[in-house]
Amino acid sequence: MTAVMKLVVGALLALGPGAAETLTVSNRTLQVQLLHEEDFEGVVDRWRFDGRGRQWIEDGRLQMSADGFECTAWFTEQMEGDLLITYQARILEPVDANNINVFILGMGPDGGDVLNVLLTGSYPEYHKLPNYIWTFTRSHTRLRKDPGFHLLSEDKKTLPVPNRTYQFAVTIDGGKIRCYIDDRLIHSYDDPNRHRTGKLAFRTFHTRLWWDNLRVYRIISGGPRSAP
Repeated sequence: MTAVMKLVVGALLALGPGAAETLTVSNRTLQVQLLHEEDFEGVVDRWRFDGRGRQWIEDGRLQMSADGFECTAWFTEQMEGDLLITYQARILEPVDANNINVFILGMGPDGGDVLNVLLTGSYPEYHKLPNYIWTFTRSHTRLRKDPGFHLLSEDKKTLPVPNRTYQFAVTIDGGKIRCYIDDRLIHSYDDPNRHRTGKLAFRTFHTRLWWDNLRVYRIISGGPRSAP
């Protein structure tokens, strides 16, 4: 567990959902308010699944098996404004594409609810919808913007290692989107026409993995916004 994750868990135990708290992400200190959390314990009823792979809850985690197929899990809670999103994922055996993807602020083609769109799980379908796509695969990590599949940032040196638990964080505030892995900044992009509302989805392809400890916060204040 990273220092950021320990801080998140400690703050939640002390303050509970909805309380203002201070979190540190890399070099940024943020004042935030918890909006949504998902630990995959008890009743898990806030997800919609696309694709031909299998998804199930086991050991308090969302499990996906997409060996030869794809899986997408939409979190049904709406998000908007300036956000901090954190979650964990771990690639398991057998190893194939090593694919950890997330769709951020996904909407329908007309700006409506993405859950009203019939989706089969085919990757090109999502490129027609407004969203950001952060991919972390065996050959690269990339940040893209849809519709149009526009490449915003790319890193071919940071690659996933199977059987290792990763802590991910995304901040979207002002016109900047930043993506972190284990408290290290990977992508940073200024988007003057950023997406401002939508839903989140976990996504994989030809990979066996699990997801856990999703947290969505509203950023109340924090800086420096002008930093990378």
